[in-house]
Amino acid sequence: MRRVLQGLLFLFVCWSQAAGAQALRLPPQPEAGFAPTLGTQLPLGAMLRDEAGAPIRLGRLFGKAPVVLVPGYYSCRNLCSTLFEGVLQALALSGMAPGSYRLAGFSIDPRDGAQAAAGKRAAYASLLPGGAADLRMLTGDAATLARLEQALGYRATQDAESGEFAHAAGFVVADREGRIVRYFPGVRFEPAALRTALQAAQDGQPAAASSLGQRLLLLCSHYDPATGAHSAAAMAAVRTVALLAALSLGGWIWYRRAGRRS
Repeated sequence: MRRVLQGLLFLFVCWSQAAGAQALRLPPQPEAGFAPTLGTQLPLGAMLRDEAGAPIRLGRLFGKAPVVLVPGYYSCRNLCSTLFEGVLQALALSGMAPGSYRLAGFSIDPRDGAQAAAGKRAAYASLLPGGAADLRMLTGDAATLARLEQALGYRATQDAESGEFAHAAGFVVADREGRIVRYFPGVRFEPAALRTALQAAQDGQPAAASSLGQRLLLLCSHYDPATGAHSAAAMAAVRTVALLAALSLGGWIWYRRAGRRS
């Protein structure tokens, strides 16, 4: 029995290596990520621009209430709208009263200007309980945006041909002093968790750490902007991993049954 099991294991390893050499040969990962450090002070002196194109210091958003800060870019055709709508939905269902927080988006693309920011604000204001009074959509120059992204642990890369960005999806909650107290990766969020984070930020206390599932970032990686689909290599990798898992489970079940019969 042991020799049979060893033979099956040998065949399985050989098949896995052959499959991995073909299907798992993915294109290079884009240098995108989102890994904020809790307690990091945001650069409140950074000068951005508001929806009218007027200069605004980031610190003006703070002082009275916690701030939900969402990075993205206004011409994004992939996840940015889905992300922001997820934030709006979670805020609407959180039970937090209007005025108890501020929501601010900022574009990571220095080409975005006041017109794009104003359009996004008009589209989103009706979905926010506090309306436009609690919502800002900001833009900035490349140097200022890089400074803000560094504080957020946020990295994005621009595709040379399409001009689109490979980036992570998520947002941070900062307290009234501009310190990061919690971050939420992904595009759909638990309203109760967001409420807890905002309450902790209001009290100046750190929120609970993100769970393992929440730390799995949803990246715009292996995404082909030209076709609007994920790459064939990435899909092949997913299928191969699923097949390997099924074979492993089948082998374990067979081994258990064979052991009972012997």
